[in-house]
Amino acid sequence: MTVSRIGVVGTGTMGTGIAQVAALGGFETVLHDADPEMTEGAALKLGDDLAKGTARGRWSRPEGESALERLNFALELEQLADCDLAIEAVPENLELKRSLFARLGEALGPEAVLATNTSSLRVTEIAAGVPQPERLVGLHFFNPPALMKLVEVVAAERSSEQSLVAATEVAERMGRTPIRAKDSPGFVANRLARPFTL
Repeated sequence: MTVSRIGVVGTGTMGTGIAQVAALGGFETVLHDADPEMTEGAALKLGDDLAKGTARGRWSRPEGESALERLNFALELEQLADCDLAIEAVPENLELKRSLFARLGEALGPEAVLATNTSSLRVTEIAAGVPQPERLVGLHFFNPPALMKLVEVVAAERSSEQSLVAATEVAERMGRTPIRAKDSPGFVANRLARPFTL
């Protein structure tokens, strides 16, 4: 499938960072948060961050301005309905994520890919109860997304190869380095890092 429009749910550090790299990657990007004030704050922050990146030479002025034009902000989740891919970046709460994906599964078209940015929950457990769970994958960015190149593409028990390939291609277009990971605790990077921190 071809992804041209991406929805991002959650306007914390991860959500705004993912939206930024999506817009810089050439995707029409829609950012949503359940709190309208958070959505408005994210709009201001992204404008500032894109301007700072231009000043530091991370991208050209035309690239930064084009990315800003591709960013849209939605006050209602249903405004993500025409997105080809939706990425959730909400707090690490299983029931919250399940509830969100149930709504996204209904709001988006049946071909749309659903992705979770979880770093600690099993993607298979998040997918339980989601309409067409084969379209749900893990797409784990690292903090801050604008600087960290690695993205883990995580296959749940029922994730389709089509969904995994689409997520991988999206990460590549964002200028990230995707790797395939199993749906196991810590995925790849965090699992390898734990022995060093201990």
